[in-house]
This record gives sequence, structure tokens and C-alpha cells, in this order.
Amino acid sequence: MHIAVCDDNVADRKQTERLLDRESKERIATTGNLYIDSFGSVDSLIKAPQKYDLFLIDMTQSEPHGIETVNILRDMGVSAPVVLLVSSINYRSYAQIPPDVTFLDKPIKKAELTALLDEALITYSSKLPTIELRDETKAHYVFPDQFVYAVPDRHIMRVKLSDGKTVNQLGSFEDLCRLISPFETFLLISGKIIINKHHVLRMEKRNILMSDGSKFKVGLSERRSVYNIVSTEGSRFISENLTDNNGGKHDGTSDTFPEG
Repeated sequence: MHIAVCDDNVADRKQTERLLDRESKERIATTGNLYIDSFGSVDSLIKAPQKYDLFLIDMTQSEPHGIETVNILRDMGVSAPVVLLVSSINYRSYAQIPPDVTFLDKPIKKAELTALLDEALITYSSKLPTIELRDETKAHYVFPDQFVYAVPDRHIMRVKLSDGKTVNQLGSFEDLCRLISPFETFLLISGKIIINKHHVLRMEKRNILMSDGSKFKVGLSERRSVYNIVSTEGSRFISENLTDNNGGKHDGTSDTFPEG
């Protein structure tokens, strides 16, 4: 597990590093090494934050402070748990706490740190892999279920996400296929359109309707194939959307598909 410590108090930062190093040595035979990087500024922390599985943060001497630092990370798409180390700023008193944030008081007690790391390792062990998408300015790390579909547009692939955003993925169709090849949730239709079967809302006579309202025309053989896969393996959406007008399930042997 990779841990980032970001603290503008040098003495506190060094003490946190020492405590984490001791934890790492004690866990080497069970959960393996803890890889620790230490930062004294937010600018340094946010250069490559996606590699970290846990953040320990206390920024008090200048803005952005701790809560603001967490908001920056979340805006960058970082979803890893964050521990705010409470010292001169009482982060618990903030009206709006960012998601997946816990607190630990300074000076840090070994028993409390051990318990915190035990919980973090459980989260880490069950963490879903992400897909790295890159546009002209930055990398976007998305979970497979956030990826709705991708369509080619000249030299890029336009990837639609479940939050409504579009990432202009640099590279070819083949490049994107290599990125998503480890995941079984994606289907190829109409040549070079990639859809997530979990985001298929329903089948129409000539179209596949996606969760964001987008429609893609497909041939008869593709409609049957996609229908069979989605109806067998499931979608995020209500199963009634995959029924015919009489309420009966299709078996893929008929040319008639559910109406939109």
C-alpha cells in the first residue's frame, strides 16, 4: 500500500514518517511493506496523487489548508481514503466534510494509527482497478462502471462518463481497447463504438439506448448478441426495461425487440 503524508509542520511530518515506518516493519510478514512518500506542500502532493492508496494530511500554515487540500484531490478524481491529522485546525468542525475522510488527533498514538491502517488495508485489498484516460491536459482515473461508452472522432476517442463529463481520450481506438481489455463489462458495436453493458437501458428495434439517453444503431445480429449478454449478465438498470410489450423476456430467437 502506498501512503502519502502531507504536513507543513516538519517535526510532525517526520514523526508520522517514523510511526509509519515502524508499522511497515511490523507488518512485513503479514500485509507487506508500506510505501511512504512525504510532502511539505500541496503543490508537490498533487503532481501524481493517483498512485496513493491512503493520505495523511495536515496543512495549517498557509492555504490551501487540510480540508481544501482534500477538495483539490477529489476534484482531480482521487478517491483514496484521507485521514486529516487534527492539530491547530479542528477539521471536525467544518460544515461540509469531503467524502471518505476520517480524523486522527495529534500527537498520533500508535494504537490509533495501527487500527486506522488495519481498516485502510481492508479497503485497499478490495479496491477496484481503474482505467487511466488521458486528454491533452491531464489523466483521468475512472472505475469501469463510470465508463458509459466511447465513440471515435478523428484522432481521439470521446469517452462519456456516468457523471455527464466527456474525456477526449488521446490515441487510437486500438489504444483504448488495450486499456479496457482487462475488464469484461465492455462490448464492441458498429465497428468502433465501445459500450458498457451495465449502462444499457433498453433495446429498441434498431437502437441500443444507453443510461444517459444516447442511442446507437445496430444490426439485427448485434441486437441479438447485445440483448443476450445484457439480459443474461445484468445491467445496472431495472430489469423491466429488457422485457417486451407483453412483459415477457426475449430469448434472442425473435426479430422483435423491446420498444423504446
